[in-house]
Amino acid sequence: MARERPATATLIAGGLAAIGPGATTFYLAFRSGGYFAGAPAIVAVILGVALMARVVLADHPFEGFGPALVWAATGLGLFTIWTLTSALWSHAPAQALIEFDRALMYWLALVLFGSFAWSRERLLWAVRALTLAMVLVCVAGLVTRILPELHSIQTSIENDRLSYPLSYWNGLGIFAAVTILLSVGLATRREEPPLIKSLAAASVPLVTATLYFCFTRGAIGALAIGLVVFFLLCRRRELLSSTLAILPPTIVAVLLCLSTHALSSKHYASAAGVSEGHTLTLELVGLALAAGVLRWLLGALDRRVDRVEISTRTLRRAWAIVVTVVAIFVIVGAVAVDAPSKISSGFQSFTNSKSLQEPGELQERFNTVNNNGRLAQWELALTNFGRHPVLGTGAGTYGRLWAKESGEYFKVVNTHSVYFEAMSNLGAPGLIFLLVALFSIMVGLAMRIRGPDRILYVALLAAVFTWAVHAGVDWDWELPATGFFVFSLGGMAIAARPREQEEVADDAESSSSWLPRVPGRTGRLALGIGCLVLVITPALVAISQGMLNSAVSKFEEGNCGGASHEALDAIHVLSVRPDPYQVIGFCDMREGQNELALSMLETAVKRDEGEWESWYGLAVVQAAAGQDPRAAALKADELAPHEPLAELGNNLFTEGNPKIWKRRAETARLPIG
Repeated sequence: MARERPATATLIAGGLAAIGPGATTFYLAFRSGGYFAGAPAIVAVILGVALMARVVLADHPFEGFGPALVWAATGLGLFTIWTLTSALWSHAPAQALIEFDRALMYWLALVLFGSFAWSRERLLWAVRALTLAMVLVCVAGLVTRILPELHSIQTSIENDRLSYPLSYWNGLGIFAAVTILLSVGLATRREEPPLIKSLAAASVPLVTATLYFCFTRGAIGALAIGLVVFFLLCRRRELLSSTLAILPPTIVAVLLCLSTHALSSKHYASAAGVSEGHTLTLELVGLALAAGVLRWLLGALDRRVDRVEISTRTLRRAWAIVVTVVAIFVIVGAVAVDAPSKISSGFQSFTNSKSLQEPGELQERFNTVNNNGRLAQWELALTNFGRHPVLGTGAGTYGRLWAKESGEYFKVVNTHSVYFEAMSNLGAPGLIFLLVALFSIMVGLAMRIRGPDRILYVALLAAVFTWAVHAGVDWDWELPATGFFVFSLGGMAIAARPREQEEVADDAESSSSWLPRVPGRTGRLALGIGCLVLVITPALVAISQGMLNSAVSKFEEGNCGGASHEALDAIHVLSVRPDPYQVIGFCDMREGQNELALSMLETAVKRDEGEWESWYGLAVVQAAAGQDPRAAALKADELAPHEPLAELGNNLFTEGNPKIWKRRAETARLPIG
């Protein structure tokens, strides 16, 4: 019995590891994609505790560490440390902590899931569980569009574009694109059971419809790149049968979506939209069934194709012919539609569009080429990088930089590119560390393509590459629901195989190995304690965020007593954030406690001197107390010259006297509530 316990524990740990990426992705998706501070912090705490348990209890806690994983973990680890260290030279230490929590979550996922020695069954079930979770998320989002009477959602800032449950349409778009790639991979993999292949094929038309209603050009373009990578690297005969099963129903699904009108607008819940939705639901279900049945029936084609013996020379000739024919069709088609002229015109349209531009009809987005203000964001990031090439201005500071220097009237928090943001916020070291991590994962996946697991690794590589490309033009890094799989499943996929571990052991005996060895009992205990120390900050952020959310809700309800109590608790947990001081200060102002209000807002300013909201709040409470608010109001306007509320505050308090300022402060809009 004593020998069975470790085996049972190992089996349970392996099973949890297999469902971990999918379960976490599912959780993050329904927490607004994990964008806000609380969700990544909670996940980081759970991962840290799990890693601590593995380090202390497992017989071989580092058995999955090989060269690719070590490189990836080192790069991402240095990026995480650099993110936290940037609080030393940043005026926004609270933002650095929040950014650190997200990076730490990714690093813990990479290390924890990669620490298990490579197992084909574990990896397979992890991919299946992740794909199932992502399909369910996409279908849940689609239901809110085509069957709003079953599940309606709260109106968002752009209710015409599907964003639920990730809360951001482009984020849901890349989420759907990755889901399609993983589903195509499972539908194509020869060794998959027929039922799984059929279910994977059936999901593609449904997920494609989800992608359509996001109206996101970037995600569609990234998916196209990912599909090209998949088809070029696949080189398996069963690709023919999966393509025949999936492609026709998916094309029909796209055409049916394109033919909708009310569904493709913010009026999708109107009578016309509901009618279109019912019709489209039946059509999509039929197409999904068709794709699944076709994939099942075409299994016979796979078996027949397997009986055909083709020499390597003949296969190369066939590939050469296929490539030549495709190239001819592409060239002829390009000439027929005058592609060079359209590409030149599209490039000029993309580079010349300076700010946010939206077409009248959502379908027109697919024919419109503009950068929606991204070029301005990237140019500002490059300018800031030129000023601070080594240190940057600190993690989480780009939003302050944009508010102060952009000259635009729309708000930006992140740079619409993890790479440009790393350059601006963390300088050259931050960008290099991040690229080392991502490059190591992709190289590790590419090195595993040869062999019986080719389709599995091609699908994973295509999905990771698609995410990495899209992360260069959007907020995917800040939406962990889209990228958690890159580090969790990526770590599991590039983990060392048992044979590699034997080679490592042989190298260790010759004292030439640089891979981690298993420490003794004391060393393991120290590492376990270190894992717990790592998650102290995420735990504090998660707890304080919950209290802060409650404080803001009560403030909005007019319950200042409850709001102040929750905000004080948030301060006791984590005192570096300015937000709870703002809540308490505004409550004190409402209750006539002007001295306390001034003290709270002055403290908020000290916590983050680059945040215009605290300066604006200070101006309001100064005016309410009969003091001169002009300097604080001017400072808020200097930090965010195109923020309407900051401009309003400056206009309110530029002229007048204490009595007028006090009267205006009583009705002034506040940056919260």
